[in-house]
Amino acid sequence: MEWARRAREAYLAIGREYGATRARPLPVADFAAVGPKALDVGSGTGAQPRYLEHEHPYVVHCDLDRGLSPGGDFVECEATMLPFRGGAFDAAYLVAVVHHMPPEAARRVLEEAKRAARLVVATTWAPARGREVAPGVYEVPWGGRATRIYYRYELGDLIAMAPAAPLSAGVARRGRRTNYYILF
Repeated sequence: MEWARRAREAYLAIGREYGATRARPLPVADFAAVGPKALDVGSGTGAQPRYLEHEHPYVVHCDLDRGLSPGGDFVECEATMLPFRGGAFDAAYLVAVVHHMPPEAARRVLEEAKRAARLVVATTWAPARGREVAPGVYEVPWGGRATRIYYRYELGDLIAMAPAAPLSAGVARRGRRTNYYILF
């Protein structure tokens, strides 16, 4: 799980500052009305956790380290091994999470999210920027304090990795950024 250690260390080095740069959430809860209980996988510290709490009365945030807690209900966990019973949530959100994982881990995370929730929404940025260190794998420096790893997943990749047929999939644009999303 070297990828998880590297992701954790990088985000701990930049987490608070990174969160401050994410003032606008991606409105993923608008994709479907699903129920009161939500799981925010890879919550981080930006605007997304506050947005999900506004949209759902009960949200559990989870990430790799308690230091990444946005406040509220938080569980420190690894996304490939979520510590929740099956069907515990109405929705699981993985916003800008999957692209930090190699394909095997990304598939496992999507399976775990689907096990824990009736509906899963996952997004990934496309295309990755930075220095390509292997086919589809990029290193992106963050102000000299950390290097983040990104895996490039196109929309077809998300669909192929999903453990269930998509209810919806597409492109969500925010300014100059392109995000792929899948709802299953």
